[in-house]
Amino acid sequence: MAERIAEVERARDAIGRGAWAEAYDQLRTVALSTLAPRDLEALADAAWWLSRSEESFAVRQRAYSAYAAAGQHPRAAWCAGRLCVEHFLRGEPAVGAGWLLRAQRHLRDQPECVEHGFLALFEGAVAQFRGEVDEAASKAERATELGQRFGDRDLIAVRIHLQGLARISAGGVAEGMALLDEAMTSVVAGELNPYFTGVIYCNVLSICLELADLARAAEWNKAATAWCESLPEDAPFPGLCRLNRIEAANLRGAWSDAESEARRASEELTFNPRAAGHAFYETGEIRRRIGNFAGAEEAFTRAHELGFDPQPGLALLRLAQGKAEAALGALRLAVAGAGGGGGDGSRGAAAGRGRGARGHRGAAQRLRDLARPQAALRGRPDPGALRPGPPQSRP
Repeated sequence: MAERIAEVERARDAIGRGAWAEAYDQLRTVALSTLAPRDLEALADAAWWLSRSEESFAVRQRAYSAYAAAGQHPRAAWCAGRLCVEHFLRGEPAVGAGWLLRAQRHLRDQPECVEHGFLALFEGAVAQFRGEVDEAASKAERATELGQRFGDRDLIAVRIHLQGLARISAGGVAEGMALLDEAMTSVVAGELNPYFTGVIYCNVLSICLELADLARAAEWNKAATAWCESLPEDAPFPGLCRLNRIEAANLRGAWSDAESEARRASEELTFNPRAAGHAFYETGEIRRRIGNFAGAEEAFTRAHELGFDPQPGLALLRLAQGKAEAALGALRLAVAGAGGGGGDGSRGAAAGRGRGARGHRGAAQRLRDLARPQAALRGRPDPGALRPGPPQSRP
């Protein structure tokens, strides 16, 4: 008994220092049935930071059950909310919605506390994921009120960043980017816990790339890279942040750097198949641009196998191979799917959406423009009639 208590105390100290591997090793020596809810939650966090995602899910669910059984409803709600967001990011919205309902139920009859603020954040993130911009903004305001009342820096910073993403989605790009810059000041000052630091970094870099704001992306990417290098080797965020660095290198035309980053990302993101699929997709895009069509085909196929939509890159590859009609047909299906509310799930809730449908439509126009002369040379009908459906609003 004394040895078990000592191991748990050492693990708690390691968690406080961010020594996730040390904490994990200590807690794994203790029977799960003997751990307090807070220590189960700590083990789930440690497993997550070591990219042991399935174990993290299982232990966090166990922590949730332990909190609920003990009547510790605010902490049960926190665990349920975290599981909600994780499932949405894995492309499992039905499961995520179920956990959100549990979080709401646990807090329904509780006095207002900081967990109500985080519940508003989780609700806002889900609304943003679904394209419900007004609802996301409303939840951000609620989180602001509670964050200020309880003096929680994480809550305030994440609220500011979600509000910025909502403003951008509504068309207020300048105002939204100013809010994201404000949120990032808390990040670079080291004021936030590591999880929310990574969430804000990834979302801000992703939206900068979506808007082609390369100067701002370069500034924040430098800070993000330094932070990622301070994390454990197996932590999820280096691989997730690397996806943004791949896109930035692509936009600069630095093909060698981009392919190197993509290769490392696909190796680092095995814990998240859809994110790994994104890395393979970017690899395919790079190879297509440099004329390595066989390599591009292989990478796009692997992305598809991992659940990541290989369009519009695969369609553009088909065009380069002289298969314009096949390319346009594939894009018509892709536009319909992207406009229907799906998301790749591998990015932050804000920037990973919308890019799909807009990217597909833009590629379709490029295909029509490029395919006309090719069709004429082959004596075939102009494929311009193969248009995707009417433009969809951002999901």
